[in-house]
Amino acid sequence: MGVTKHDIRNGIRGGVGRFKRDVTAPFTKEELGALCAHLDITATEAPVESTQTMRRQIRAAVGIAAAVGEADEGNFSKGELETIAEALGVEPVAGDEPDPLY
Repeated sequence: MGVTKHDIRNGIRGGVGRFKRDVTAPFTKEELGALCAHLDITATEAPVESTQTMRRQIRAAVGIAAAVGEADEGNFSKGELETIAEALGVEPVAGDEPDPLY
């Protein structure tokens, strides 16, 4: 089995200093804010911005969209997550689960 969207999201979470999740879930507003901060998106004043605005800004910052106004505001596809991970210098791995707390 290859790298899943969950694995890529966890790689990105770890890359921006957030906790990895053991269940599949889209990015939270706080995680999107951390991602924007890591990508030096200065137009975002997290947590004031909406999640849709932050997703659009992220897509524009990593080259998925030519401009913020042209970017999709929905959840990221697997290909988009791979592009974001590459922009962060994160190498996602299969089965990327959080470390046990004990």
